[in-house]
Amino acid sequence: MKKTTCWFQKVLRNPSFAVLALFLLNDGCASSARDGTGASLAPVVVPPDSGGISDTEIRDVVERVARHQIQPLADGEYPAVTNLDEARSARRPEGIAWNYPQGVMLYGMERSTDLTGDAGVDRFVVEHNLICARYYRWLAGLEKQFGDEGRQFARRTSLKLLVELGSLDSCGAMGNEMLVSMMRHPDQVTPDEKAVVARIADWVVHQQDRLPDGTLWRSKEMGGTVWPDDLYMGGVFLVRYGVYTHNRKYIDDAANNIIHQAALEQDRDGLWFHGYFVDEKQHAPFKWGRGNGWVTVALVETLSAMPKGDPLRPKLLFILRQQIEGLKKVQAPDGMWRQVLDKPELWEETSCTPMFAYGIARAVNRGWIDASDMAVARRAFAGIAQQVTADGEVNGTCQGTNIGRDLVFYIQRRRPDNDPHGRGPVMLAGTEILRAGEK
Repeated sequence: MKKTTCWFQKVLRNPSFAVLALFLLNDGCASSARDGTGASLAPVVVPPDSGGISDTEIRDVVERVARHQIQPLADGEYPAVTNLDEARSARRPEGIAWNYPQGVMLYGMERSTDLTGDAGVDRFVVEHNLICARYYRWLAGLEKQFGDEGRQFARRTSLKLLVELGSLDSCGAMGNEMLVSMMRHPDQVTPDEKAVVARIADWVVHQQDRLPDGTLWRSKEMGGTVWPDDLYMGGVFLVRYGVYTHNRKYIDDAANNIIHQAALEQDRDGLWFHGYFVDEKQHAPFKWGRGNGWVTVALVETLSAMPKGDPLRPKLLFILRQQIEGLKKVQAPDGMWRQVLDKPELWEETSCTPMFAYGIARAVNRGWIDASDMAVARRAFAGIAQQVTADGEVNGTCQGTNIGRDLVFYIQRRRPDNDPHGRGPVMLAGTEILRAGEK
């Protein structure tokens, strides 16, 4: 009872919950909420194996975060022009963005509709992608028409990263969510979207630097390093592209990347070091939370797309189970995980925690680990809920982070309010915990 009471007291102090716990019931908690008129609603029972949070509360967090991402969208003007001054005078689209946190966020929004059925969230994702694709077609035409001047013009727009490419960060996460949206709404797919996806696939499959064994690495922009982050930035796109094209070689490419990186970065405790220095033949010194989170998400996304008879599947299951066992040992008492996982003195971090919760919940739902581990994911989400504001902002999230060589680097990373890295993972985790949508 002491543990439940501690959680109950936290809930009462947290204004972000729409449903407040008001009294204990039997061995669990019951909470009573009020609607907009102040009338009391039926109590929500939180059984003792629920991780300290009810299904109603999880759903409420997902809905709040998803709705908070919606903003006004406005298409641009894409006229035929005879000079770039005319192009500069054309109205630009509003409300769109192109970067990897945006890609994870849009994917989380798409998955959240499996739980909420929110047509407004669904429409936002579809329209966002359609506008991006139309805008890119026009910008690509300007580059073709005006050469380098046209390219420089396109580089000063919201689609700068798609125009430039040059890294997995610039395209993989956005490409993944665009493919998901296209497969969910085949009747709305346009040639412009197909062209964007083809551009991204060409980069990831044929142009991105790789080691001799096929491992994705950052030879140019990051001084010869292998990043666990790229198992999502490149690998999850490959998985989705394999599903989209019905070609298993892309899924196996993603699987082999995980296996190769595990040999370089996974420690005996199951946790992963944050990268590998190729020239030094040495892994990074610290086990960064979100770096491990990218691994967990990439693992379950890849396994979900692999046929049961794939010979790579047992290796991936072993890597995943090892990591989950290691994560369980370093989970904080309130369910969160730390900025550096095996440093209990460090601050708790909001983006890695839902990534782990998502992966663990998916592994339970697919039967890859024991069902009792769902309590680990739910306990994590109870901690996450403490970081979500009443209007759906997600706090406590580390900013974008390079590979660090000393602990102070990770300790001093900023945690801006509502940093974009936390939003998508929160929606993914809550949706998967409640077993909504595709399993």
